[in-house]
Amino acid sequence: MHSRFYLSLMLISALVIFAYTGLGVKRELSNEWHQHQSQYKEILVKNAKSEIDRKRAAGIETGAIRQVFLPSLNKADRCMSCHMGLENPLMADGELPYKQHSGNFLHTHNVAKFGCTVCHFGQGRATNMKEAHGLGHTFWDYPIIPHEYIQSSCALCHDYKMLEAEGMHTVVKGERLFREKGCLGCHKLNGVGGDVGAALDGVASRPLLYFPMANVIGDRTAYNWVKQHFDDPRAIVDNSEMKVSLTDEEAEQLTTHIFTLRKEEMPSNYKLIKNIVAKATDGASLFTMYCSGCHGTGKQSIYDEVLNRTIPAIANPAFLRLIDDFSLKTIVDEGRGGTQMTAWKNTASGLKKAELEQIIDYVAQSRPSQIAGPFDYDANNRDVARGKSVYEQRCNFCHGDDGKGGGRKLGINLRNPTVQNLLKPELLARTVLDGRKGTPMPSFGPEGEGLSNPEIADVIAYVKTLSKKKTQ
Repeated sequence: MHSRFYLSLMLISALVIFAYTGLGVKRELSNEWHQHQSQYKEILVKNAKSEIDRKRAAGIETGAIRQVFLPSLNKADRCMSCHMGLENPLMADGELPYKQHSGNFLHTHNVAKFGCTVCHFGQGRATNMKEAHGLGHTFWDYPIIPHEYIQSSCALCHDYKMLEAEGMHTVVKGERLFREKGCLGCHKLNGVGGDVGAALDGVASRPLLYFPMANVIGDRTAYNWVKQHFDDPRAIVDNSEMKVSLTDEEAEQLTTHIFTLRKEEMPSNYKLIKNIVAKATDGASLFTMYCSGCHGTGKQSIYDEVLNRTIPAIANPAFLRLIDDFSLKTIVDEGRGGTQMTAWKNTASGLKKAELEQIIDYVAQSRPSQIAGPFDYDANNRDVARGKSVYEQRCNFCHGDDGKGGGRKLGINLRNPTVQNLLKPELLARTVLDGRKGTPMPSFGPEGEGLSNPEIADVIAYVKTLSKKKTQ
């Protein structure tokens, strides 16, 4: 009786083991990588041009994971388990995943030393395309780099001069656009730049959850988020204040550059960087990098629909005729509170004192040789109440009831700390007297709108009280 029971138990156990073994063998044989290896072998045998080639192809071993371990990168890549034709010239015209690698990159990037994910990213230890490429895994932070942005990984090891010589124009033009579009006017990088936007250090290494994906069209990847944000910032982030005007090609180039901004450092035995793009050392280039994003050329005042305020014409000769370098430096150093014009002094922006001086010299080069004469503000008896009355009649339309400007108002914010605490009444009075040609600010003096010097002094006295008023 007991013998029959144990015999039955052994038989059932054997059947279970046999079934699981069969399932395991079937699973291994039906693995994606195994199928690709078999298919690759069949292609080579079919296309063999000689009996020797056919025998060589028939002798290719299949059924085993192919792996490269890279100690200095602490990576294990199994990509060649499917991409078996990477280094085979006979597969130059093949289809993926059997196709030979494009170009001559593998001549200098041997797979045994570099693997694949060091350039292409993705999950090197995976053994199927979905997991290796990160496709459909919204929680996978570093999916394979889309082909159009692949040059972003080149800049991790190579300098831009070399990349340009090698035809890597997408990433080179992206870096150039980054400077020419004034991105550093709002964003800091390596401790230098503006404070309006988020710092860009390591932005390409941030987790996927950092990017709000609700409005992204198509695959919810960081690449699509950045590209679509360049295309239309407010379509991706409702309250974005980013100002950008790019063609589709430029947006791809700039996106490629953004994905060079990674926190990971390549080991020294991989890096061939000889020279980083030279830093701007002249006033014009510095102005372009840090100021043009908002001010454009600086020659015309601009009502900005995105920033919801008027951007002053800081290089306008009429403005420069009224302001000296000390006051201009004060505005640059301290910014204008209540606006997107943040402080640019060294401790705030990271720019060196000499660089700030070069920017100011560049802006001031349009100053007319004949500067404005003195107004003699202190010689007038100032009446704040009368100044308020004049303000309401003549200034309210552009600067608003509370002096904050903005909205559909054309005037600047008169309540911000720079106007209130740092700009001298003499300068403000002279501005009202002469106006600013080329901007919406007309002359309010006797030869303009007809205000007398005492009335102008009264208005300035009232303006200097605006910071004490509570906005309703």
